[in-house]
Amino acid sequence: MRIIAASALTLALGACVSTPDPIVEDRSRCDAYGFQRGTDAYANCVMTQDRDRERRYERRVERRSYQAEEE
Repeated sequence: MRIIAASALTLALGACVSTPDPIVEDRSRCDAYGFQRGTDAYANCVMTQDRDRERRYERRVERRSYQAEEE
């Protein structure tokens, strides 16, 4: 019975966790840098954040692929 209760609690708490929206994170970062929304500088900042995130993702995928080939 305890296992069922623990499993139900885990599922319920897991449903509360949401993955952050990358665009919201990019905008928050640009806000923190002091860029003013609606300006070209702000738009460039958001685009740069997006591109950098994509590059980080691609490097992780390449690294995992490379490590899988070595095994």
